[in-house]
Amino acid sequence: MSITAFDMNNPLEKTLAAMLVSGRFPHAVILEGGTATQRLSLAKKIAAALVCSDIKSNAPCGICSHCKKAFADSHPDIPFFTAEDKPRAFKVDFVREIRNNAYIIPNESDKKVFILENAHTMGNEGQNAILKILEEPPTYVNFIMLCSSKSGFLPTVLSRATVFTIGEAKNDDDAENRAAAVEAAIAIAKAVASVDDYEIVKAAAVFEKDAKLLKITLPVIQEIFASAMREKFGVAELSEEFGALPEELARKLSRRALPDLIEACDSLMASLRMNANHNLMITALCTTLRKAVSK
Repeated sequence: MSITAFDMNNPLEKTLAAMLVSGRFPHAVILEGGTATQRLSLAKKIAAALVCSDIKSNAPCGICSHCKKAFADSHPDIPFFTAEDKPRAFKVDFVREIRNNAYIIPNESDKKVFILENAHTMGNEGQNAILKILEEPPTYVNFIMLCSSKSGFLPTVLSRATVFTIGEAKNDDDAENRAAAVEAAIAIAKAVASVDDYEIVKAAAVFEKDAKLLKITLPVIQEIFASAMREKFGVAELSEEFGALPEELARKLSRRALPDLIEACDSLMASLRMNANHNLMITALCTTLRKAVSK
């Protein structure tokens, strides 16, 4: 599937696509939740669809000149305004500029689509200023306001916009952090399965320069051992992230070792919460896991 197309397996994107084709798309929408990247990506699809030459059947088509410019961030009728994600960062001057710009007819398309990133950081003055244009916008204007949560908006603004929730608000770093944690956890678990002291120390070396990685990896290590214990006791559970590793651990480790490894992770996480020395924590990780697996 093209990255410019709506995902028809996603209920929200399918709904948005249907609304666009029907010609009943709201003049102002708020996209909340998900990551900043997800919000912006979806906003670009909507904006491209609104200016697309083929809006009635296959928008965004991704091939017309409007779509190409939209996804290249160069369409003159898709103004983009952004601010830092902190209180009152979206200045009232931005809002006044948006309001003035809204009354200038589109250059190339039948629509002018304003994307406002971190719009929830407008102060009350800014929100009251944009309220005037939201109440009586020109027929050719659409607003797409992006935010982690709609709670930052005044009720008067919310009443004049349609809110769509992408999902639980997350940082863009979350997925990358999870991937790094899973990789490190798998290396540790494989080392434990090998019952080789050196392999455990070698796998733990990745934490020496990254204290944050150790903190986010310990719960994942525990997840792997918990999956292995369920496997050991006949409660099979497939995991795309961990592959066949839980099954391997279940074969190689005893029924006593697996609960001890889970408990060892609990103990290590408790020490981390008490701000234990990082280097000592790495040593404790290796020692604790070795002791647990030797039982």
